[in-house]
Amino acid sequence: MKKFFPIAYVLLILLGMIWGSSFILIKRGLLTFSPVEVASLRLFIAGIALLPIFIIYLPKSKRKNYGWFFLSGLIGNGLPAILFSVAQTHLSSSVTGALNSLTPMFALIVGVLVYRLPFDRSKILGVVIGLCGALALILLGNKSEFRGDLAYAGLVILAALFYGINVNLIKEKFALSKPMVIAAFPIVFMAIPSFFYLWLAGTFSQISWEGQALESLGAITLLAVFGTALSLVAFNHLIQITNAVFASLTTYIIPIVALMWGVLDGERLSIFQIGGMGLILLGVVLVRKKKQTAQ
Repeated sequence: MKKFFPIAYVLLILLGMIWGSSFILIKRGLLTFSPVEVASLRLFIAGIALLPIFIIYLPKSKRKNYGWFFLSGLIGNGLPAILFSVAQTHLSSSVTGALNSLTPMFALIVGVLVYRLPFDRSKILGVVIGLCGALALILLGNKSEFRGDLAYAGLVILAALFYGINVNLIKEKFALSKPMVIAAFPIVFMAIPSFFYLWLAGTFSQISWEGQALESLGAITLLAVFGTALSLVAFNHLIQITNAVFASLTTYIIPIVALMWGVLDGERLSIFQIGGMGLILLGVVLVRKKKQTAQ
């Protein structure tokens, strides 16, 4: 692996730990709020955190990009936030974190289908192995409902697909944009409809500042500020000082951290589910593997 400045490795580990912790924070938020409220609060608070950056760069921004920023926010933040929250009403945070690791595979598939990226045998094998791991993770659980797990796991897989589409969208439309702009504009655009939903649903007036409700709000705030706003800026900066391949190594850290949090929270995993996680990670390794060229 190419050597980078120490700060790159620090950012890589921190991002893996932060995003790996997102799923347990969603779980805590669901103790008080509905799935859509958790997602909306997450986006609204993240939008407030990134609002200063949005205001600074707004005069310099091009209006023709606003539609693309909104679309990026919708498929890269808005819809996945809702899908993850709904899924975790039935799935454990550790399983959700593992299924999220399918993102690089979907990014590759979208890149191949839309942008004609090269697709060699090792990548095909990686996708097949990763999907087999996902099926093992879903279907070989601990005496869980087959249809229920399959349906809610499908929501996580759909969220990973949206992430994969968004990665390619950012590469295509925002290659020349600053990392902070790519992070701030989509989130702020999603914070606006989130605010109106929370207002119309009466969530703001029902927020309690004590007990379990306060714990849930605190978890969502951490999720929004660190797991969404600051982490996106840090991730874009990491890509800027290294490259996309190095930054994508967070994929291997996230499920491990999610698994650790799940175990600490009392979640049970079968040997088949652990094996499924291993297959997903192996698939990601093959998908990320560079084709060797002849000397």
